[in-house]
Amino acid sequence: MLAIKNVLLLLDQEVDNHNALKRAMQLCQEHDANLFVTTYVYNHACEEGSLSDLEMRHELKSLLLEQAQSWAETLFKEMYLPDDTPLSICWCRHAYQAVIDNSEDVTFDLVIKSAAKHHNIVERVLQHQDWNLLKHCPAPVLLVKGKTAWEARNILAAVDATSLDPAHKIINEHIFEFVEILNEDNIYKVHMVNSYPMMSLTLASLPDAPIPEDLQQYVVEQHTDACEELAEKYNIADDNIHIYEGDPEEAIVRTAEKLDADVIVVGILSGEDMQSVILGSTVEHVLDQTHSDVLAIKPQDGVIDIDEDDEP
Repeated sequence: MLAIKNVLLLLDQEVDNHNALKRAMQLCQEHDANLFVTTYVYNHACEEGSLSDLEMRHELKSLLLEQAQSWAETLFKEMYLPDDTPLSICWCRHAYQAVIDNSEDVTFDLVIKSAAKHHNIVERVLQHQDWNLLKHCPAPVLLVKGKTAWEARNILAAVDATSLDPAHKIINEHIFEFVEILNEDNIYKVHMVNSYPMMSLTLASLPDAPIPEDLQQYVVEQHTDACEELAEKYNIADDNIHIYEGDPEEAIVRTAEKLDADVIVVGILSGEDMQSVILGSTVEHVLDQTHSDVLAIKPQDGVIDIDEDDEP
């Protein structure tokens, strides 16, 4: 059977961590999973070449690590986490490096973090911890937004139903794998959203090209058939299939708002090619615009396969 056994909560001292901590506790309780907690701290002044006094560098580093430990332990007490919850403090510059450090001894099926708030494109570029985490994290990442709990009981799977790219097909499969795990007790309604292009706008740059009258209808039918095939495969009700014309991020955000979705499950490519840039841009826009949590899945992410005879 498939299972989520180990969850890593990544605390960020620059954001409000309370909702992420609540979400981690909720999901670990629902799935009987083990919760691990980590945070990270770094200061360039502690590195060689910054301060000439070696002892001073060591003292400053120890002080920063102690402060991070004390901050995390205070948060534990505020949220009534058990005292024996594993906590690690990592000395690293980036959030994803803290995950990698913790993954040396434990394989994590899910990483949870509070999403940073970006009010404009400058902030998104300069405050890129979340984006680097999405790209480089060795596990699926759940970025928690403003919801205090998953109470609407709606999960939205965002897919590219007609893509012929193998990576997109793998992502679609992994998206629905995780959705099935999240809904293993059938306490959520699963929805699927897909968008298709407006062909009149797509072909407007080609004024001399003849446009078949039924081209738009053909595109709609292609997406409808592909979505219905996915829905049948993963037992999604016909009423829970949402297909819109326009940009993917607009369709995802609009549907999530209409449903008051608890979480949007979306795919992301971690490479540097054009498809990665486009798909990554979609995730970034969704993160900035939605009030729902966002669970990002990469092609290499997959829920671990646990033998039913294995001890818990």
